[in-house]
Amino acid sequence: MTKHLWIRAAICAAGAMSLQAAAWAQATPASATLNKPGRIVVTVPPGGGIDTIARRLATKVAAAMGQPVIVENRPGASGVLGVDNIVRSAPDGSSLILAAGSTITVLPHLMKKLPYDATKDLTPIAQIGVTPLVMLVNADNPSKTVGEFVAAAKARPGTMSYGSYGNGTLGHLIGEAFKHAAGVDLVHVPYKGCAAAINDLIGGQVSAVVCDIGSSAAFLQPGSRLRGLAITGTGRVAAFPAIPNFPEAGYPTLGPLVGWLGIFGPAHMPKPLVDALTADFANAMKTDDMRTALAQIGYDIGDPDRARFTRTVRDDTVLWGKLIQSIGGIAVE
Repeated sequence: MTKHLWIRAAICAAGAMSLQAAAWAQATPASATLNKPGRIVVTVPPGGGIDTIARRLATKVAAAMGQPVIVENRPGASGVLGVDNIVRSAPDGSSLILAAGSTITVLPHLMKKLPYDATKDLTPIAQIGVTPLVMLVNADNPSKTVGEFVAAAKARPGTMSYGSYGNGTLGHLIGEAFKHAAGVDLVHVPYKGCAAAINDLIGGQVSAVVCDIGSSAAFLQPGSRLRGLAITGTGRVAAFPAIPNFPEAGYPTLGPLVGWLGIFGPAHMPKPLVDALTADFANAMKTDDMRTALAQIGYDIGDPDRARFTRTVRDDTVLWGKLIQSIGGIAVE
């Protein structure tokens, strides 16, 4: 997005913002489009894949804004601390968050009390990336397909297990959705992260693991000690084309259960300002280095259309809510 369009959007937005926000939006052709730094909050510690994506985005969007954009790490409370900080920020576009879809659409169904309503207190701006999750088994497991794994589980009900990267995570919910769809009895074993779950899968302590593709990629290479049975989503992962998706394996209800990353701002942001931000993030996502950075953590480029992203947020909130209700609910304190 050009500086001229950003300035025009900011000027249009100024009339609907507070005096403080209006001062932020003022710009002249010879000056920066912002007169104070912006920030992108992430709900993870520094150094990880999502933090790296946020820093790349910050650099690119800063060039469009004409002001520094910093990344602010606010981990803790399953992402609640970071989201709450943005919800309480001025709707002037200077405070945004890069959040996992599960933080926005799943957490409200797991935690009894949240200090905000994610469906009302946030403004969806841009979907950054989308990633499937994968069901893994040990390479020595005789089950070569989902069908064979299901047959083995039905033959020995209650004796097989699956690991996830934590109670209430997408890995846990997808594992439970699989149990429900396949009609099998698997014991859930929660771990503190995919690395620990995968380590126990290699060691034979669990029968399967459901993790994100990025954390699993190193273990899916030819000759690895693990095997991917199926992935969520409706396509295949370019790096692992031999792994079918769950709909192909006969479980269409698991197709929509994917993870994503998105940029959000506080509620009540003026539409011209939101449109300008969406355009800037969309332009950032077109670059080869952003595609490469996302691919390195298992993500494809997200949908640049904000209207569709807004519907995704709404629909996923309903989808995960129904899933959690169907399996009897899950409580996360």
